Amino acid sequence: MARKKLALIIIILTIIICSVNVLVLYRWDYSSKIIENDMIFKIDRWTNITWVEFYAPLASGNAMEFPLLSNSNINSYPQLESHVAKIGMSGYLASEWIKRQNLTNLYYAIDVLLILSIFIVLILIIRRKKITTG
Repeated sequence: MARKKLALIIIILTIIICSVNVLVLYRWDYSSKIIENDMIFKIDRWTNITWVEFYAPLASGNAMEFPLLSNSNINSYPQLESHVAKIGMSGYLASEWIKRQNLTNLYYAIDVLLILSIFIVLILIIRRKKITTG
């Protein structure tokens, strides 16, 4: 009976892990499909903030990401540079990065906790099996 309970716990934890990982797949909304001058605009659904990915022409494929104010209309690098200079001193960039990073860290912590829970339950099943057979 106890093995059935532990197996049920594993199944439930696996379903929760799958659900959490599906949730992260829908974090970014690229539905605006605005791609201009090496820039891709996207919306973080977890924080409801618009971000712009800027791919510098001579860069090795790594993007720089910046949060935008809701009324920002940016379509060139000089506009992006002035936007970052304007809001950079206010602390807006840092606060949005911190908020985004905290949510990402929370997701990873939940995911790792659930995976470790499955390992603990598996260890309990193996130990119980050894006790009953030994």
